[in-house]
Amino acid sequence: MKAQASKARGAHAARKSTQTAPLTRMIVLDALRSWVIPTVAMTTGFVIFVLYNVDVVDVDVAVTTVGALALAVTLFYGLRGFFDDDLSPALIGVMTAFVALWGASAVYPFYRVMSPGEPLFQTSLTRSGPAVTVPLRGKPGRYRFIVEDHFLAATEGRTNRTAAYKIALGHEGTTDRLLEGTFSQEWGSQRVGAGRRSSLVPVMHETTQHLDLIEDPEGRDLTVQLTELSAGVGDHVRLRVYTESISTPILVALGVLAIAVAVLLDGWRPKGVSEGLLSTLSLATLLSVVVFRNSSVATPGFPQLIVASLVGTLAGGVGASLLWRLTQPLRKYLPPRP
Repeated sequence: MKAQASKARGAHAARKSTQTAPLTRMIVLDALRSWVIPTVAMTTGFVIFVLYNVDVVDVDVAVTTVGALALAVTLFYGLRGFFDDDLSPALIGVMTAFVALWGASAVYPFYRVMSPGEPLFQTSLTRSGPAVTVPLRGKPGRYRFIVEDHFLAATEGRTNRTAAYKIALGHEGTTDRLLEGTFSQEWGSQRVGAGRRSSLVPVMHETTQHLDLIEDPEGRDLTVQLTELSAGVGDHVRLRVYTESISTPILVALGVLAIAVAVLLDGWRPKGVSEGLLSTLSLATLLSVVVFRNSSVATPGFPQLIVASLVGTLAGGVGASLLWRLTQPLRKYLPPRP
């Protein structure tokens, strides 16, 4: 009798374990499809932002991390409607191609703005010194010219200062345009602490870098010469020249392909379920990256990231609505969901 009872309990436990396994798997998959990824991303982004505000993390690392997390969450929300148990190999292939296009047209350009890599050319320009040749070696495209300097020690304590410069840019000794910019050093105050124990501490804000985007359709070597430089920043500036890793026409082509695949995937959703969601998110993201990429700041920070996100979201929402309506007659010709 005891042996039979033990066998019965063992069989019951086995059946219970067998029934519990699919339930646990379902709960885990549901969590991954819903709240886990956004929660982890938002928590990580918040921690990075706090560390940035207490000067533990540099601005370029903080903005890159938070921006990459935002891109990942956006992609997740666009594709999570397809995360089911019966994905066909063909549909997985289309989704994989879309993720690759998303990375090439959105993630990589965003990353290159924050991490441009090694400069194509760098030099020091001395006030009223000789012209310096920037070798473009016949490669047309868009170039980022970053002029950098630093203020000398102040003799009058905490005073606001500015310094302007002018650089003559041309070909073969002729000046085509002037690159002008202003460095600034401003003092303010910030309250530290709370209540009666709080105090105001001096805070200095500096702008010691200036960015110019130069389009050169021929790729001829350029000449640069520092013609004017205000006092207070020494007698020279530092110039760094970066080339775009991916040309604008290629980025436009990748973006168009990404939008086309997004429309295809949205066409495979059940009617009335998140219609046009992936197309809307994709267009808004690509426009945000374009705005961020064309920022006039040498090292974009959180203000530029926020502005780019807002502009991209508004313009992308309107544009995606028009796109979804314009493609409506064509969507009936889409192949059935694989």
